[in-house]
Amino acid sequence: MKNTIILLLLPFFVLSQEVLIKQLSDNINTNSAELNFVQINDSTAYFTVVTEKEGKLESNIYTTTFTNEEWGKKKYAEYNSDLFNTANIFFLEGGRTFLTACNNEMLDCKIVYLERHTKQGFSDIPVLSSDKSLSTQAFVSQHNSQRVLYFVSDRKGGFGGLDIWLSIIDINGNFGIPINAGDKINSPADEITPFYNKFDGLMYFASNKKEGIGGFDIYSAEGSLNLWKEPKNVHELNTNQDDLYPTFYDENNGYLTSNRNGAKFESIEYCCNDIFSFQYSEASLDTITTSSEIHDYLPLNLYFHNDEPDSRTMNITTNKTYKEAYISYFMMKADYEKQNPALNNFFEEILQQNFNTLNKVLDMLLFDLSKGNNMELQIRGYASPLHNPQYNQNLSQRRISSVINYLTQIKNGAFQDYISSRKLTITELPFGESNASEKVSDNANDKKNSVYSIEAMLERKIEIVDVILKE
Repeated sequence: MKNTIILLLLPFFVLSQEVLIKQLSDNINTNSAELNFVQINDSTAYFTVVTEKEGKLESNIYTTTFTNEEWGKKKYAEYNSDLFNTANIFFLEGGRTFLTACNNEMLDCKIVYLERHTKQGFSDIPVLSSDKSLSTQAFVSQHNSQRVLYFVSDRKGGFGGLDIWLSIIDINGNFGIPINAGDKINSPADEITPFYNKFDGLMYFASNKKEGIGGFDIYSAEGSLNLWKEPKNVHELNTNQDDLYPTFYDENNGYLTSNRNGAKFESIEYCCNDIFSFQYSEASLDTITTSSEIHDYLPLNLYFHNDEPDSRTMNITTNKTYKEAYISYFMMKADYEKQNPALNNFFEEILQQNFNTLNKVLDMLLFDLSKGNNMELQIRGYASPLHNPQYNQNLSQRRISSVINYLTQIKNGAFQDYISSRKLTITELPFGESNASEKVSDNANDKKNSVYSIEAMLERKIEIVDVILKE
């Protein structure tokens, strides 16, 4: 699913040093994936929605109108087709409308366009699709008097993965042969979602190269065509998740797509892109945090479903990450609330909020490490009294292992480098069931109390006890 989102491609807000980032309302964001929000005037915007129906993915373009200080409920746009999936719409002033067209399997994607003042229908761009390569995410810019189509492709001649390419449009509207945007923009990783911002003269795009903060990061670069200066990471827009599809409506306002904390999701593999707005301000907001502020969030408890991760094993490690365990657990919300109606919003107010807090703590920790500090992270693991003490001891160790896996995989392995160099040490303290309350049932035949009771749920956890600044 993630690769499909690339091809097409929490209420919640964030204050960063230069920008206010806010999640759009439920009128726009759903448990499906919402991508590529493009505002074309003061009251109209278009975006892409990817849904899953009967095991198949569908992508369509929707529109929304701005009324009463918010974007209204989405409406099915006129630019869709019964013949193929549509995505990534772009409007060229006074002329063509571009979009991505993909087959039912979402594996074959190409760029098509509509002439605004004719009834000709969708037109192909043969020069882009002649070699059967993928072409997607069209954006047309003008450099001096020259119009240029930027797009994303996996065609031969690139630097690896998906690259940003360009095609020069002549005075008659014909498209030139594809040209790679060059090694300043492209890398052996994936570069996607190009947007040339006419207000500051910079190309904005997303890349998952290893130097980034999260999965896909948003970058900007000065230049044009295939002559660019070294891209800069747009730190204020990025998180430790995927951030992509940057678009600007004016000098200070725009939108991005992200699966950052708070984004809605429906399943672990169909996760979790939403639309966020951003607004730059001339005022600089100081949000830099230090290790002393980490303690405001500690101790931090992270919870698990019964006998997870990796049930029915004596192993003390797992290949799963805590994010996987968290999402899997959250998807059981309806089952838990059916068994125990008195849970009092455990899943939203404790499980989800604590996962969001975990990412705040890790951001602070990485900031401290980047300043040359040596840090120690202390983690305790716990289990409910189901099963025997040795099994539960190993289970609590696996739970610690899942958190360490998450830590080492995010931010392109940045924490792993600090662990290898001993700049970050992790103290693991598996307690098993030794601290479990006597009120918690250990009767495997009484799942209502031994699995679904709030008392049992609160025992199945790890606890980030402390973060210590070492001399």
